[in-house]
This record gives sequence, structure tokens and C-alpha cells, in this order.
Amino acid sequence: MFLRIAISFLLLTLGPGASCFRPRSDIGSPAGLVPECPGVMKNATISPAMMQLLQVIVHRLNDGNVHRRTLPIASAHKTIAKEKSLDFKKKTVFYAVGFFDSSIFPQSQAIANAYAKRGYNVLISETFSFLTYIYPKSVRLSKVIGEKIGEFLVKLYKQGLDPDKLELVGISLGAHIAGFASKHFLAVTGRKPSRITGLDPAGPCYRALPPKSRLSADDAAKVDILHTNIDGFGIAERLGHVDFYANGGEYQPGDIPYIPCLVVCSHVRAAFYWWLAVEHPKKFIGVKCDSIADARHANCYNNSQTNYVGAETNFNKPGIYYLPTHNEFPYYRGKEGLKEENEIYTSVSRNINADDTFVV
Repeated sequence: MFLRIAISFLLLTLGPGASCFRPRSDIGSPAGLVPECPGVMKNATISPAMMQLLQVIVHRLNDGNVHRRTLPIASAHKTIAKEKSLDFKKKTVFYAVGFFDSSIFPQSQAIANAYAKRGYNVLISETFSFLTYIYPKSVRLSKVIGEKIGEFLVKLYKQGLDPDKLELVGISLGAHIAGFASKHFLAVTGRKPSRITGLDPAGPCYRALPPKSRLSADDAAKVDILHTNIDGFGIAERLGHVDFYANGGEYQPGDIPYIPCLVVCSHVRAAFYWWLAVEHPKKFIGVKCDSIADARHANCYNNSQTNYVGAETNFNKPGIYYLPTHNEFPYYRGKEGLKEENEIYTSVSRNINADDTFVV
């Protein structure tokens, strides 16, 4: 009973920020706490005492063992300059965690490990002390947090960090934080990071904001987006050069057959898809679509152009892509997913009533 009440609360309060109902003249448009959030772009300041809690983690693997070093972001560059395990001749990734998220959570660790295995310098934000305020307050803090991360990256740039080897990845609020960090980095250095990846960028409070106030395709040389919950905690609009809509981008299939993910599950699934896509760069394959509406309904199989999610994404083939997945770990389907008859929601719907008779 408690679980049912909790789910209902999520759907009726946070969920309507991206209501699963289509606006109609007779029913109105989404309302509630977070469809539009007045004041989220007002100024926010982090006090000197709280700045000690805005941290960056240096994450590395050594003989298969994880080593983490937690540093206050304001002074982290000084320690990193002496850190022998970091080599700015290699690629560097900065992973920005999201709302009620932490660098110590399993999905953050998995993504960090996947990049470390590929030889990256890996840095992760720790913002749990900030992004646990009521959601609109956390959104308001995202801009200043992004700017502080941008300042940190500028300091690394002065120490030899090459923007052409810098990638930012962010989930939910972290995706927009990555965008703010890049905007600051560009304003100071005149350079853009090589790549920003947005993992189901947050939609509530951001849908009515202009590109300067959220992640946009202008924030890096290459911007790719993985949408997994566009009518819940994510955003439906294209924000990148390449936008993948996993299973249509609205809700993800659940690990238990016939039981779909709901809002939180679908939103967080973006992190798991990305972790596995980094480790298996040619296993998650999307097929190009003419529109987001076509992606929602998997009306893209008549197109022969495909693209990979992860390290092998081809940015010379920009656009909207439908990404088919399996409902069970490790989720990727490879070329099998490119067959229309294997589209998971259609096949599940077909199988539910495949029997010719139904006796109860």
C-alpha cells in the first residue's frame, strides 16, 4: 500500500511536470509543482562553508581495484597538479551526478569504471549536499554548481588540460550542470569541450527555459543525448546533435516481462544503458527517424541509416534516432534490434493476447 501511495504521489506531483497526457483544449495543459518553476533562474550563492562540500572525486582503477580521492572543488586543481595518476595527454571525462544522486552510488561507480577501463582520466562531481533540496531549489542551484565546475575545468586547462580531449557526461540535473560548466569554460577560454553527453536531461522546470539556461547543442563540439523518460523526469526536445530515444524515449521495459518501468526506473535506466554502451560501444544501435513523434512510436524502421550509442557515435550523422533495447540486463540488442518484428513493446502487446481463446 505504501509503495502504491508513493508511486501515485510521484505521478501526481513530480510526474505532471511532463504529464503523460497530451494537451487538449478541453483538459488543459500540465499543472502542479514543476511544469513551470518561477524563480529557478534567480541568483544563488554557495557560502564558503558549503563550498567545502562541493567536491570532485578522482576515480581510477589499479589492478582492478577502485581508488577514489575526494577533494573540495575550489582547491582540487592544486592537488590534481601533483597527482601522478592523471595524465592530460589522455582523454579526460567529468561525470556530473544528478538530483538525489551521489558519486558513491552503483551507477556512478559503474560509469566511472567503464571510462577508466578505456584509459580515461575520470573525475566525478559530489553534489549530494546541494541537490537534495526540494526540486525547484535544486534546479536553481544547478547553474551556480555548473559555473563552479566550469571554474575548476578552466584551472585544469591552465595546467595543460586539452579541451579536444575533454568530455562531460551528466545525468538528469547533472546534464544541465554539464551544460552550465561548458558555457563558463567557453566564456573564459574561448574553447568548447570535445563532447557532452546528456543522460535523460531533466525536464521538470527546464522545459520552458531558453537554450542559454539549460544544456544545448552549442555547449560542446559534439553533443549527444540519451532520452529514456521524456514524459516524466526527462525532456522530449532535441538538445544535441545526435538524440537517441530509447524505446521511444518515454518509458523503458521492465526487467520482469510485461511489467514496465515507471518514472524513476525509466529515468535512471539512462545511466545503466550508458554504462553498458561505454563498455560495449557497438552493441546499442539506433535507427534514424524523421521526427520525435516517429521515434515515440517506433515508426523508423523504413530508414536504413543507423548510429551507435557510446564511444562509437558518429556525429557526422546527426539527427533523431530510435534506440531499441531488450528488457533484461545487459539490455543491448545489436543488429537484432533493427528488425521491426523485434520491437519490444509491439511484440509484448502481441504476445499478451497471442492465444486464440481466453478462459478464466
